[in-house]
Formats: sequence, structure tokens, C-alpha cells
Amino acid sequence: MTPRTFTQKAIARAAGLDHVAVGQIVTVRPDRVLSHDNSAAIARIFRRMGATRVLDPDRLIITLDHAVPAPTAVHARNHAEIRDFVREQGIRHFFDAGRGICHQVVGEEALILPGQMILGADSHTTHHGWLGAFGAGIGRSEAAALWATGEIWLRVPEAIRIELRGRLRPGVTAKDLGLWILRALGQGGAAYRALEFAGEGVHTLSIEDRMVLPNLMAEAGAKNAYLPPDEKVFAWLAARLSNQYSVFSVQYSVSNTQYPIPNIQSHALYPDPDAPYIGVLEIDLDQVPPAVAKPHSPANVDSLDHVMGTHIHEAFIGTCTNGRLADLAAAAAQLRNPDGSVRKVAPGTRLIVIPASQEVMQQALEKGYIQTFVEAGAMIGTPGCGPCMGNHFGVPAAGERVISTGNRNFRGRMGERESEVYLASPAVVAASAVAGKIVGPEGKSHQYSLISNQYAVPRVRWLAAKSDSSAPDHATLDIGHRTLDQSLTGRAWKYGDHINTDVIFPGKYTYTLRTPEEFARVVLEDLDPDFAGNVQPGDIIVAGENWGAGSSREQAVTALKAAGVRVIIAKSFARIYYRNMVNNGLLPILAPAAVDAIQPGETITVDPARHVIHCAAGDFPFAPLSPTLQSLLDTGGLIPTVQKSLAIDN
Repeated sequence: MTPRTFTQKAIARAAGLDHVAVGQIVTVRPDRVLSHDNSAAIARIFRRMGATRVLDPDRLIITLDHAVPAPTAVHARNHAEIRDFVREQGIRHFFDAGRGICHQVVGEEALILPGQMILGADSHTTHHGWLGAFGAGIGRSEAAALWATGEIWLRVPEAIRIELRGRLRPGVTAKDLGLWILRALGQGGAAYRALEFAGEGVHTLSIEDRMVLPNLMAEAGAKNAYLPPDEKVFAWLAARLSNQYSVFSVQYSVSNTQYPIPNIQSHALYPDPDAPYIGVLEIDLDQVPPAVAKPHSPANVDSLDHVMGTHIHEAFIGTCTNGRLADLAAAAAQLRNPDGSVRKVAPGTRLIVIPASQEVMQQALEKGYIQTFVEAGAMIGTPGCGPCMGNHFGVPAAGERVISTGNRNFRGRMGERESEVYLASPAVVAASAVAGKIVGPEGKSHQYSLISNQYAVPRVRWLAAKSDSSAPDHATLDIGHRTLDQSLTGRAWKYGDHINTDVIFPGKYTYTLRTPEEFARVVLEDLDPDFAGNVQPGDIIVAGENWGAGSSREQAVTALKAAGVRVIIAKSFARIYYRNMVNNGLLPILAPAAVDAIQPGETITVDPARHVIHCAAGDFPFAPLSPTLQSLLDTGGLIPTVQKSLAIDN
């Protein structure tokens, strides 16, 4: 049989096939479907599809984590709708406000195992690759379709191998490693590709280190990220599964003895030795220095030494990237002097600490870390996402700088467009909170000056010609297939590269606005305040590379559609955004040459039947969608497609 990557094997297993090829579009049935505070909106879409009962409630995992406790009456109503739906549908794997961040909780509850597939309505579902699973983010409509039918389409992506050699130096963390990888790949550099870690360096990483890497890889646009599971992972899962029941809620039908490791190991999947990769990124771990991501991109990474001294107003320790016990331990260590006394947070600086889960909170209490934080002057939050997406609890003011252990620092990400967010490891964030400026961990920063100045950021060595991976169907084009019946003419609104969902539809509105008409009134306000008030029906977005990067936030598509936009022309699209466009009946067009030629404000025409864009500079062809995706557009999107399917079944 042809050699295969892990990703090919995992998708084939979920599709019930012996083999799948790169570029192939298949229908999969994931083992788990994850959602969080967005579940109320998903439930409304689910009902619009004509569904009344979830097909398999035991496959669903729902966690309240993005805005907990509810900061407003609107958020509270959202939570109440979710609780009602959970009771109505008999969903067992429900974790209420305070239990923790969805990705952390899924691991703690051992709800996903090596070789399994989890699809989640959250872009950081790549996180679950740390234990050898296939995890990928999807949109709200896709989650609703999975609730109703149990299946969804996936394209088999090309894969890049990340070879880790050696061991990280003391004081250098997986967060530093992950940030340097993002710089090497570039923002969107792994769009619609799988990232598969390999090498002996993987096995030197702790369990908590491993959780960081696939989580961060979402920021390079990766479809999924995988670490090969070993005895550390199997033993960790076995210990979790060996309890007859979880102390929090989920019941397991296993004995009270040690859960057999071979039972877990038997599900694991590994790439073949000669699996087909399109590129290799090789990293010597002992050469990696501490890193900081500067505004306004997680890939805008520099050496810690080069940003030291930058004044900060707020420091945040938490999120699904770095809110675990080891992270809190590293941060607490920076807040104690050698004699045991506690160092205080600098005047004029705020320190916010939010454990990733209730379990982490309890352990941090037992070990005294929470006491250390409180004595230092920190604020402690309820386990959850906290200020990461700008919903509540720690939103900065205009002009302020934040240093965070989070995974994303786009403009407006934490709720204020005119603030700046830096990303770093927990030790650096804690030390910076004490200093009131970005500094290295106490007693360690001088050790890395030389290596930081000499560090050569590794580059991907491409083994095959790079295809246009932003097009999830480029391997199955059907030139003769119909796109739309009528030409589309409108004014061009032109934007640059890496425009992300946080500026298309700001996260602060995610759970407070409910209708497409409301979405349209704030669309693009953090990028182009003139857009919402001046866009006309039929106008066309023209964009550079990686349009729609970041969150899986489907409103970033439906807001533009409600504003009258029917087509977006771009050099490339972020993976989840592309899926959300097709699933909502909005036409995505890949046409780099046309993007370069079109001038802002000019009137252009898209002829879907001829697959041509007409502008002042001339005519530019574009490739049509595959039959699979075209059928979705012809039907009007995923919702009417599922409606028809359910009507036929009934």
C-alpha cells in the first residue's frame, strides 16, 4: 500500500475507508463533536435545519468557558439556552461554567484517545493532536450538521513534518518553541495543511509541554497538528481512565483498577516511515532561545532580549495554551524571592491569573501557588478563557500594552482595537508583571543573550512543489461545472494580507449580537470603520493572502453576507473561513493576479459561468469549485442541504 501520513490514516479511519489520497474530499464521522458558549447559536441553526433530536448525544461535548461567570444578562441568557438544550437532548458530556476551558477539560476527562477524530466549533481544536488524535476546527453550521447527521466533508490535506532533535535548555519552554515555529512557517504558512511532529525531541517534552504545540499551530492556519503518542501519553490516559468516575461529572464504564495501557495503545496511529510530506522543518531544541510575539500577529516573533524593557500595563497568565499547573508553578516561582518572600506586582501594572480548569485551580491551591499570586497582588479568575477574546475580565484600555500567555494577539483581540498584546511564556509574563516591563525570568535572562543574537530561525525545506493549499478542492476541479447563474457586479473594497476574524467581526460581540442584521452593523469596524455604513448590496471584497485567519467565528462570514457581499476574491483564504463561506452560500474565488490588478473602489464583474473576473485592467480567469463544494453553493449552503437531507430521511 502507498505510504501514508498520520493524517491520511486518521481521516481514512473516520471515513470508513482503507485509503485516502491528498486532495480527496471524503465524508467523515468524527468520534467527538466539541462546542462551547457558541452552542446556543449552534442549537438555533440545528433547529433551522429541521432537526429536533441530536443523532448521537454521547458524541457531543459542550463546555461553558468563553465568558464565565456570565458578565451580562445577554451572556446569561445564552448559557441558560445551552443548559436547556443539554437537558432536552440528554447530553452527558456537559461541563458547566467554572469547570474550565474546553480543550483542557476534554483531556482531563480522557474524552478523546489516540487515533480518534474530534471536530470542534473552535479554531484551537488542533490542541488534541498532543495525544495522537486528529483535531480540527469547524464552523457553527458544520457543528449543527454533525449534531443532526453525524457526518461532514473533509479534504485530505498535504502534510509538513516538523523534526525535533535534542532537548530544550532549562528556562526555555514549549511556548518559546511554538512561537519560533510560527515565525518559521509564517502566519497562514500551514493553511489547509497538516503538521506532523516527529523526532526524538518529541519524547523529551513533558505532557503539559506537548499540549502547547498543536494548540499554537492553529495560528499558522494548520488543519490539524499531531504529536506521536508514546508511553508517557498512554500512562497519562490510563491513569485518567482508571477511575470509575470523574470527580466532576463524566461516568466511565471501566473497573476501578488500572486501565489497561494496551487498550489505549491499540488505537494509536503513526505515519509510515516514508510517508509523503511536502516539506520538512528541522529544529535543534538546544538552540532555541526565549521568544516573544509582538503585535499584531502570533508569527511576529522576536528574541526576548530584543523586546526587553517594553513597558506593560497588564499581564495575563492563562488560556488553553498556558493555563496548566506547570505554567502556574513557573509563574509563581517568579513571584518569590530566594528567602521565600513574595515579590509584588509593579505599581501601575495589573496581573490576572486564570487556571485552565477547576482541577488545575484545586491543585494550585493545594501547592500554594494561588496564595503566592494573591500575596503578589494578582487577580484570580474563574477557570475559563477569561480576557483572551475580549469578552470580559481584563479588557485593556486604549493605548495599553498587555503581555499574555495566550495564543493570539491580533488587533482588538482582547476587546480594544487601540491596545497592543505581546505573547510569551508564563515565567516571562510573571517576571514582567513584577518589573512593569518585559523582562526575562529572574536569574536566567543573561544566559540567553548570546544564543538569542545568533539564533537562525529554521526554514521549511520543501520536498515537493507547493500547490495552492488554500483551495480545499484544488485536486478535484471540474471546469465545466456551474457556479452561479448570473454575473455579479459591484464596487471593490480592497484589503491586505492576513486580515483576521477579530477585525472582521470583533470577538467582543460574539455572544451579545444574535441576528445577521446586527452582525452587519459592526462588520469590519476594527479594520475599516467606514465599511458598514457605506457598503452596498453586491459589493465585492478583494483581499490578499490568508483572508479570514484566526477564530472559527462564523459571524465573520454571515456579517458580510448580511451586508450584501456575495463574493470574496482573494489570493488565499484561511481554512475555516473558506469552509464557512461555502457552507453559507458565499462564493470564494482564488485569483491572485486579479487581486493585484483590481483598484480600490472600481466596479468589477464576476462571471461565474465563464469563470472570469472583469476589471479595468482586463479579464482574469479563476478556477471553479469542485462538484462536492459546488453542490453546497447551488443548494444555498449547508443549512438547506441538511434540510433537504433530513426531509428525505423522514
